[in-house]
Amino acid sequence: MALVIGKSPLNEKMRPLPGVSFVVPVYNKAPHLPRVLAQIKAQSGNFHRQYIFIDDGSTDNSLEILRKETVGWNDCVIEIQKNQGSAGATNVGIALSTQPYIKFVDADDLLHEESTLHLLDTLKDSEACLIYGDVYRFGEDDEIDLQSSLRDTKVETIEAPLLLALKNSMFNPTQFLARTDAIRQVGGCDERVVHSQEYGLTLRLARLWPFLKTSATVAYIPQDAPGRLSTNEGRQLQRITLAVSNFLMDHADLPFFVKQFACRRLAGRAWRYAWRRGGESKFGRWFWINLAAQFPLPRDHAAFAARCVAAYELAECRGVDEHAPNYENSCAE
Repeated sequence: MALVIGKSPLNEKMRPLPGVSFVVPVYNKAPHLPRVLAQIKAQSGNFHRQYIFIDDGSTDNSLEILRKETVGWNDCVIEIQKNQGSAGATNVGIALSTQPYIKFVDADDLLHEESTLHLLDTLKDSEACLIYGDVYRFGEDDEIDLQSSLRDTKVETIEAPLLLALKNSMFNPTQFLARTDAIRQVGGCDERVVHSQEYGLTLRLARLWPFLKTSATVAYIPQDAPGRLSTNEGRQLQRITLAVSNFLMDHADLPFFVKQFACRRLAGRAWRYAWRRGGESKFGRWFWINLAAQFPLPRDHAAFAARCVAAYELAECRGVDEHAPNYENSCAE
Protein backbone atom coordinates (compact mmCIF):
# COMPACT_ATOMS: atom_id res chain seq x y z
CA MET A 1 0.00 0.00 0.00
CA ALA A 2 1.25 3.48 -0.87
CA LEU A 3 0.09 6.50 1.07
CA VAL A 4 -0.04 9.99 -0.37
CA ILE A 5 -0.77 12.82 2.02
CA GLY A 6 -1.67 16.20 0.66
CA LYS A 7 -4.32 18.19 -1.08
CA SER A 8 -6.58 16.58 -3.61
CA PRO A 9 -6.79 19.07 -6.49
CA LEU A 10 -10.40 20.02 -7.08
CA ASN A 11 -9.77 21.86 -10.32
CA GLU A 12 -13.33 22.79 -11.11
CA LYS A 13 -12.39 25.78 -13.29
CA MET A 14 -9.63 24.06 -15.26
CA ARG A 15 -10.00 21.97 -18.41
CA PRO A 16 -13.02 19.66 -18.52
CA LEU A 17 -12.71 16.32 -16.78
CA PRO A 18 -13.92 13.01 -18.26
CA GLY A 19 -17.67 12.48 -18.18
CA VAL A 20 -19.58 10.53 -15.53
CA SER A 21 -22.73 8.40 -15.77
CA PHE A 22 -24.76 8.47 -12.55
CA VAL A 23 -26.48 5.07 -12.21
CA VAL A 24 -29.30 4.98 -9.65
CA PRO A 25 -31.49 1.88 -9.17
CA VAL A 26 -34.78 2.83 -7.52
CA TYR A 27 -37.28 0.64 -5.73
CA ASN A 28 -39.87 2.23 -3.41
CA LYS A 29 -37.69 5.12 -2.27
CA ALA A 30 -40.24 7.93 -2.53
CA PRO A 31 -39.54 9.50 0.90
CA HIS A 32 -35.84 9.84 0.12
CA LEU A 33 -35.79 10.68 -3.57
CA PRO A 34 -36.25 14.49 -3.54
CA ARG A 35 -33.18 15.05 -1.38
CA VAL A 36 -31.16 12.30 -3.10
CA LEU A 37 -31.90 13.82 -6.51
CA ALA A 38 -31.09 17.32 -5.29
CA GLN A 39 -27.63 16.17 -4.16
CA ILE A 40 -26.96 14.39 -7.44
CA LYS A 41 -27.92 17.52 -9.36
CA ALA A 42 -25.78 19.69 -7.04
CA GLN A 43 -22.54 17.82 -7.83
CA SER A 44 -19.82 20.35 -8.60
CA GLY A 45 -17.20 20.05 -11.32
CA ASN A 46 -16.53 20.71 -14.99
CA PHE A 47 -17.49 17.36 -16.50
CA HIS A 48 -20.36 16.00 -18.58
CA ARG A 49 -23.06 14.21 -16.60
CA GLN A 50 -25.36 11.47 -17.77
CA TYR A 51 -28.19 10.55 -15.40
CA ILE A 52 -29.61 7.03 -15.49
CA PHE A 53 -32.45 6.06 -13.17
CA ILE A 54 -33.80 2.50 -13.24
CA ASP A 55 -37.21 2.15 -11.64
CA ASP A 56 -37.21 -1.51 -10.63
CA GLY A 57 -40.96 -2.02 -10.43
CA SER A 58 -41.66 0.46 -7.62
CA THR A 59 -45.15 0.23 -6.14
CA ASP A 60 -45.07 3.64 -4.44
CA ASN A 61 -44.82 6.99 -6.25
CA SER A 62 -41.07 6.81 -6.84
CA LEU A 63 -41.49 6.93 -10.62
CA GLU A 64 -43.74 9.99 -10.39
CA ILE A 65 -41.14 11.77 -8.24
CA LEU A 66 -38.32 10.82 -10.63
CA ARG A 67 -40.20 12.26 -13.59
CA LYS A 68 -41.16 15.44 -11.77
CA GLU A 69 -37.80 16.21 -10.16
CA THR A 70 -35.70 15.57 -13.29
CA VAL A 71 -37.65 17.81 -15.68
CA GLY A 72 -35.10 19.85 -17.61
CA TRP A 73 -32.11 17.64 -16.77
CA ASN A 74 -29.86 17.12 -19.78
CA ASP A 75 -28.86 13.60 -20.87
CA CYS A 76 -31.27 11.95 -18.45
CA VAL A 77 -32.74 8.47 -18.89
CA ILE A 78 -35.49 6.92 -16.76
CA GLU A 79 -35.71 3.21 -17.48
CA ILE A 80 -38.78 1.34 -16.24
CA GLN A 81 -38.82 -2.42 -15.70
CA LYS A 82 -40.48 -5.18 -13.73
CA ASN A 83 -38.79 -5.91 -10.43
CA GLN A 84 -35.52 -7.77 -10.97
CA GLY A 85 -33.56 -6.76 -7.88
CA SER A 86 -30.76 -4.26 -7.53
CA ALA A 87 -28.15 -6.34 -9.38
CA GLY A 88 -30.27 -6.60 -12.52
CA ALA A 89 -31.30 -2.95 -12.31
CA THR A 90 -27.68 -1.87 -11.90
CA ASN A 91 -26.63 -3.90 -14.94
CA VAL A 92 -29.29 -2.12 -17.00
CA GLY A 93 -27.73 1.16 -15.93
CA ILE A 94 -24.25 -0.06 -16.81
CA ALA A 95 -25.45 -1.06 -20.29
CA LEU A 96 -26.96 2.40 -20.83
CA SER A 97 -23.88 4.30 -19.65
CA THR A 98 -22.14 6.39 -22.29
CA GLN A 99 -19.49 8.09 -20.16
CA PRO A 100 -16.01 6.74 -19.25
CA TYR A 101 -16.77 6.70 -15.51
CA ILE A 102 -19.74 5.43 -13.51
CA LYS A 103 -20.94 6.83 -10.20
CA PHE A 104 -23.40 4.48 -8.53
CA VAL A 105 -25.83 5.96 -6.00
CA ASP A 106 -28.21 4.08 -3.71
CA ALA A 107 -31.58 5.81 -3.85
CA ASP A 108 -31.65 6.67 -0.15
CA ASP A 109 -28.02 7.87 0.16
CA LEU A 110 -26.76 11.44 -0.09
CA LEU A 111 -23.66 12.62 -1.93
CA HIS A 112 -21.46 15.39 -0.63
CA GLU A 113 -21.52 18.19 -3.22
CA GLU A 114 -17.84 17.66 -4.09
CA SER A 115 -17.95 13.84 -3.98
CA THR A 116 -17.92 13.08 -7.68
CA LEU A 117 -15.43 15.82 -8.54
CA HIS A 118 -13.05 14.68 -5.82
CA LEU A 119 -13.27 11.01 -6.77
CA LEU A 120 -12.96 11.70 -10.49
CA ASP A 121 -10.06 14.15 -10.23
CA THR A 122 -8.15 11.72 -8.01
CA LEU A 123 -8.78 8.58 -10.08
CA LYS A 124 -8.39 9.84 -13.65
CA ASP A 125 -4.56 9.79 -13.88
CA SER A 126 -4.00 6.62 -11.83
CA GLU A 127 -3.65 2.96 -12.75
CA ALA A 128 -6.52 2.03 -10.41
CA CYS A 129 -9.92 0.92 -11.69
CA LEU A 130 -11.90 2.60 -8.91
CA ILE A 131 -11.71 4.93 -5.96
CA TYR A 132 -13.80 4.87 -2.81
CA GLY A 133 -14.18 7.23 0.12
CA ASP A 134 -15.49 7.23 3.66
CA VAL A 135 -19.11 7.11 4.69
CA TYR A 136 -21.07 8.83 7.43
CA ARG A 137 -24.20 7.19 8.84
CA PHE A 138 -26.68 9.75 10.04
CA GLY A 139 -29.78 9.57 12.19
CA GLU A 140 -33.06 11.35 11.69
CA ASP A 141 -32.10 14.22 13.99
CA ASP A 142 -28.46 14.58 12.89
CA GLU A 143 -27.22 17.70 11.14
CA ILE A 144 -24.94 16.90 8.21
CA ASP A 145 -22.71 19.20 6.17
CA LEU A 146 -22.82 18.34 2.49
CA GLN A 147 -20.92 21.44 1.35
CA SER A 148 -17.65 21.46 3.32
CA SER A 149 -14.38 21.35 1.37
CA LEU A 150 -12.85 17.97 0.48
CA ARG A 151 -9.47 19.45 -0.44
CA ASP A 152 -7.35 18.18 2.46
CA THR A 153 -7.40 14.41 2.17
CA LYS A 154 -5.21 11.34 2.31
CA VAL A 155 -5.18 9.06 -0.73
CA GLU A 156 -4.04 5.46 -0.41
CA THR A 157 -3.21 3.06 -3.24
CA ILE A 158 -4.25 -0.53 -2.57
CA GLU A 159 -2.14 -2.49 -5.04
CA ALA A 160 -3.66 -5.93 -4.37
CA PRO A 161 -7.16 -5.41 -2.93
CA LEU A 162 -8.57 -8.92 -3.37
CA LEU A 163 -7.74 -10.28 0.08
CA LEU A 164 -9.13 -7.12 1.68
CA ALA A 165 -12.31 -7.51 -0.34
CA LEU A 166 -12.63 -11.17 0.68
CA LYS A 167 -12.06 -10.26 4.33
CA ASN A 168 -14.70 -7.53 4.51
CA SER A 169 -16.99 -5.78 2.10
CA MET A 170 -15.10 -2.55 1.49
CA PHE A 171 -17.80 -0.04 0.54
CA ASN A 172 -21.38 0.46 -0.53
CA PRO A 173 -22.30 1.65 -4.05
CA THR A 174 -22.54 5.34 -3.15
CA GLN A 175 -18.99 5.40 -1.81
CA PHE A 176 -17.15 4.64 -5.05
CA LEU A 177 -16.56 5.73 -8.63
CA ALA A 178 -15.18 3.32 -11.24
CA ARG A 179 -14.03 3.15 -14.84
CA THR A 180 -16.86 2.06 -17.12
CA ASP A 181 -14.65 -0.13 -19.31
CA ALA A 182 -13.34 -2.02 -16.26
CA ILE A 183 -16.87 -2.67 -15.00
CA ARG A 184 -17.91 -3.98 -18.40
CA GLN A 185 -14.77 -6.07 -18.80
CA VAL A 186 -15.61 -8.07 -15.67
CA GLY A 187 -19.26 -8.51 -16.65
CA GLY A 188 -20.90 -5.98 -14.31
CA CYS A 189 -22.85 -7.23 -11.31
CA ASP A 190 -23.52 -10.89 -10.55
CA GLU A 191 -27.27 -11.29 -11.06
CA ARG A 192 -27.20 -14.66 -9.31
CA VAL A 193 -27.01 -12.55 -6.13
CA VAL A 194 -30.08 -10.36 -6.47
CA HIS A 195 -29.05 -7.74 -3.91
CA SER A 196 -25.74 -6.50 -2.39
CA GLN A 197 -24.76 -6.05 -6.01
CA GLU A 198 -21.58 -4.11 -5.33
CA TYR A 199 -19.86 -6.94 -3.47
CA GLY A 200 -19.53 -9.42 -6.33
CA LEU A 201 -18.50 -6.54 -8.59
CA THR A 202 -15.86 -5.50 -6.05
CA LEU A 203 -14.37 -9.01 -6.05
CA ARG A 204 -14.26 -9.14 -9.84
CA LEU A 205 -12.51 -5.77 -10.07
CA ALA A 206 -10.14 -6.48 -7.18
CA ARG A 207 -8.85 -9.57 -8.97
CA LEU A 208 -7.46 -7.47 -11.82
CA TRP A 209 -6.63 -3.91 -10.77
CA PRO A 210 -5.54 -1.69 -7.87
CA PHE A 211 -7.99 0.47 -5.93
CA LEU A 212 -7.62 3.95 -4.51
CA LYS A 213 -8.99 4.96 -1.13
CA THR A 214 -9.54 8.55 -0.07
CA SER A 215 -10.10 9.74 3.47
CA ALA A 216 -12.79 12.16 2.28
CA THR A 217 -16.33 11.49 3.45
CA VAL A 218 -18.17 11.23 0.15
CA ALA A 219 -21.41 9.44 1.06
CA TYR A 220 -24.01 9.94 3.77
CA ILE A 221 -26.22 6.95 4.57
CA PRO A 222 -29.39 7.08 6.67
CA GLN A 223 -29.45 4.69 9.59
CA ASP A 224 -32.30 2.19 9.60
CA ALA A 225 -34.03 3.61 6.54
CA PRO A 226 -37.28 1.67 5.96
CA GLY A 227 -36.79 -1.02 3.35
CA ARG A 228 -33.01 -0.83 3.42
CA LEU A 229 -31.78 -4.27 2.43
CA SER A 230 -28.63 -4.25 4.52
CA THR A 231 -30.40 -3.85 7.86
CA ASN A 232 -30.94 -7.63 8.22
CA GLU A 233 -27.57 -9.05 9.22
CA GLY A 234 -28.38 -12.67 8.36
CA ARG A 235 -29.66 -11.97 4.88
CA GLN A 236 -26.79 -9.61 4.13
CA LEU A 237 -24.23 -12.21 5.20
CA GLN A 238 -26.02 -14.87 3.19
CA ARG A 239 -25.75 -12.72 0.06
CA ILE A 240 -22.08 -11.98 0.67
CA THR A 241 -21.35 -15.68 1.18
CA LEU A 242 -23.16 -16.59 -2.03
CA ALA A 243 -21.23 -13.89 -3.91
CA VAL A 244 -17.91 -15.35 -2.73
CA SER A 245 -19.02 -18.87 -3.67
CA ASN A 246 -19.92 -17.69 -7.18
CA PHE A 247 -16.62 -15.83 -7.46
CA LEU A 248 -14.63 -18.93 -6.51
CA MET A 249 -16.62 -21.02 -8.96
CA ASP A 250 -16.08 -18.52 -11.78
CA HIS A 251 -12.34 -18.20 -11.09
CA ALA A 252 -11.11 -21.69 -10.32
CA ASP A 253 -7.60 -20.60 -11.36
CA LEU A 254 -7.20 -18.33 -8.33
CA PRO A 255 -4.11 -19.10 -6.23
CA PHE A 256 -4.74 -21.81 -3.64
CA PHE A 257 -3.95 -19.48 -0.73
CA VAL A 258 -6.60 -17.00 -1.92
CA LYS A 259 -9.27 -19.72 -2.11
CA GLN A 260 -8.20 -21.10 1.25
CA PHE A 261 -8.32 -17.61 2.80
CA ALA A 262 -11.83 -17.08 1.44
CA CYS A 263 -13.09 -20.38 2.85
CA ARG A 264 -11.55 -19.76 6.26
CA ARG A 265 -13.16 -16.36 6.36
CA LEU A 266 -16.59 -17.66 5.38
CA ALA A 267 -16.45 -20.61 7.78
CA GLY A 268 -15.42 -18.46 10.73
CA ARG A 269 -18.15 -15.96 9.97
CA ALA A 270 -20.76 -18.75 9.63
CA TRP A 271 -19.72 -20.30 12.96
CA ARG A 272 -19.92 -16.98 14.81
CA TYR A 273 -23.32 -16.25 13.30
CA ALA A 274 -24.73 -19.72 14.01
CA TRP A 275 -23.57 -19.49 17.62
CA ARG A 276 -24.54 -15.89 18.24
CA ARG A 277 -27.70 -15.66 16.19
CA GLY A 278 -28.77 -19.12 15.06
CA GLY A 279 -29.24 -20.79 18.43
CA GLU A 280 -26.45 -23.33 17.89
CA SER A 281 -24.11 -24.31 20.72
CA LYS A 282 -20.50 -23.14 20.70
CA PHE A 283 -19.24 -26.58 19.71
CA GLY A 284 -22.04 -27.39 17.30
CA ARG A 285 -21.87 -28.31 13.62
CA TRP A 286 -20.48 -24.96 12.46
CA PHE A 287 -17.63 -25.10 14.95
CA TRP A 288 -16.37 -28.29 13.29
CA ILE A 289 -16.88 -26.90 9.80
CA ASN A 290 -14.87 -23.84 10.80
CA LEU A 291 -12.17 -26.03 12.30
CA ALA A 292 -11.91 -28.07 9.08
CA ALA A 293 -11.42 -24.86 7.10
CA GLN A 294 -8.25 -24.04 9.04
CA PHE A 295 -6.39 -26.94 7.42
CA PRO A 296 -5.18 -26.88 3.79
CA LEU A 297 -7.04 -30.00 2.80
CA PRO A 298 -7.82 -30.53 -0.89
CA ARG A 299 -11.42 -29.49 -1.53
CA ASP A 300 -13.75 -27.85 -3.98
CA HIS A 301 -13.48 -24.37 -2.51
CA ALA A 302 -16.55 -23.04 -4.32
CA ALA A 303 -18.67 -25.92 -3.02
CA PHE A 304 -17.33 -25.41 0.51
CA ALA A 305 -18.20 -21.72 0.29
CA ALA A 306 -21.70 -22.54 -0.96
CA ARG A 307 -22.15 -24.85 2.03
CA CYS A 308 -21.58 -21.87 4.33
CA VAL A 309 -24.68 -20.16 2.93
CA ALA A 310 -26.78 -22.60 4.99
CA ALA A 311 -25.63 -21.00 8.26
CA TYR A 312 -27.88 -18.03 7.52
CA GLU A 313 -30.97 -19.94 6.52
CA LEU A 314 -31.95 -19.84 10.19
CA ALA A 315 -31.67 -16.14 9.52
CA GLU A 316 -34.11 -14.54 11.92
CA CYS A 317 -32.48 -14.12 15.29
CA ARG A 318 -33.52 -16.30 18.20
CA GLY A 319 -31.74 -14.00 20.61
CA VAL A 320 -28.08 -13.15 21.02
CA ASP A 321 -25.76 -15.24 23.17
CA GLU A 322 -23.94 -12.52 25.09
CA HIS A 323 -21.01 -14.88 25.68
CA ALA A 324 -20.50 -15.53 21.97
CA PRO A 325 -17.86 -13.54 20.07
CA ASN A 326 -19.13 -10.40 18.41
CA TYR A 327 -19.41 -10.65 14.68
CA GLU A 328 -17.07 -8.05 13.17
CA ASN A 329 -19.01 -6.18 10.53
CA SER A 330 -18.22 -7.47 7.07
CA CYS A 331 -20.76 -5.30 5.33
CA ALA A 332 -20.01 -1.92 3.89
CA GLU A 333 -23.39 -0.53 4.73
